[in-house]
Amino acid sequence: MNKFKQYHPKLHFAVKRYSLMQHIVMLGITAYLLVNMTSLSTEHQLIAVATVVVMSIQNGLILSKAKVALAMEGPRLLVFPLMWIASGMGMAAVIYSVSSMASLFVLANAVRHRNHRRPLKLTNEPENLA
Repeated sequence: MNKFKQYHPKLHFAVKRYSLMQHIVMLGITAYLLVNMTSLSTEHQLIAVATVVVMSIQNGLILSKAKVALAMEGPRLLVFPLMWIASGMGMAAVIYSVSSMASLFVLANAVRHRNHRRPLKLTNEPENLA
């Protein structure tokens, strides 16, 4: 195991703060889903599960310093609260929408600190496939 190089990208504090905030929101949604599983409709369960899955993937992309991670966060923070409100999730939708709006402000600060990794110059990288 000593032959392998440890992968630990250096992240700016603003990006770490944003990632932590999103992780806390994701844990809150997961707890809400687990506590209210029997009383939520199938539609509401699917929306909550989709939100948790997409947030998990996005947080992983942010922590791995993917180029498009922070750029994809803005649309996600605008679309997912609208899904919650449109489906009629009540107070949970309001709380999630407020946390998403607060996240937009923290995201604006994180985007200012260009935190994407440099391309690896590999032929199979998505940027080089054309």
